[in-house]
Amino acid sequence: MLVSVLRGSFAIALLSMTLALPAGAQNSSIQIKTLQADPKLHAMLPEKIRTSGVLKLATDAHYPPCESFAEDNKTMIGWEPDFWNALGQVMGVKVEAESVAFAGLIPGVASGRYDIAMECIADNPERQKQVMFVDVIYARTAAYTVESNTTITSDPLSFCGLKTATQQGTNFIESVEKILTPYCEKNGKPKVENSIFPSVDATLLALYAGRVDFVLNNAMSVNELKKKAPKPIRVIEVSLLPKRFVGIVINKDNRQLAEALLEGTKALHASGAYDQIIAKWDLHLLKLPEPGINLAK
Repeated sequence: MLVSVLRGSFAIALLSMTLALPAGAQNSSIQIKTLQADPKLHAMLPEKIRTSGVLKLATDAHYPPCESFAEDNKTMIGWEPDFWNALGQVMGVKVEAESVAFAGLIPGVASGRYDIAMECIADNPERQKQVMFVDVIYARTAAYTVESNTTITSDPLSFCGLKTATQQGTNFIESVEKILTPYCEKNGKPKVENSIFPSVDATLLALYAGRVDFVLNNAMSVNELKKKAPKPIRVIEVSLLPKRFVGIVINKDNRQLAEALLEGTKALHASGAYDQIIAKWDLHLLKLPEPGINLAK
């Protein structure tokens, strides 16, 4: 995603106003129900996964509230860990999650090293050439700048000629190079200068150090970024950028697994567990009412 992923180890959607953004802070009073395994869903899984009882998942656990490490530096917490653990319960398998660099998530699934990947990774046609998606939530993209920078406004032309930083492997690069810059040039304005970094943390450091004017990031990260920023930051609506689908990344040749996980996700909806997870992480504005396969067509 959107974002460290997307970190993509995802990801990303537009903000109507700062106060309307999903907070992304955990509501510890909401407890996710424990689900019973459904034999019919378990039977839908590929034989290799049924036999091992394990679903191998890759993520980049440095992107709250999607996922991050707890204080013990071992336990992954976030809306996606809650989701994949609930999905594993209803599918009757254990989800073994490994944190790797975001850029390695899609290649890791495409090569068969991992069964799936999640990290708020945005579905798009280009990625569908390599992998398949079971889309489970929306993503919104926001622009972040330091509070003292008042030149950037909700007008997309205010971004023209400025410097930005994006994380390698994320669709924020596409947002800059295929949406913002063409819009600027179409209107006779200079392009947006984009520097690509290996991690979302590096893009933010470039912003705080004054080396870039703004960064694009997942809207669901607004509270986490404001809390950890060394100086006040401001969030800007970018209505030119699209709302995206975010989901589970699966090998494009493994339709059986995709269909199984889609049905498992539908079961989470039917049980109320999906709504509980959404409520726990205050992601109501990003809720996807109906999951699906490769919805970004």
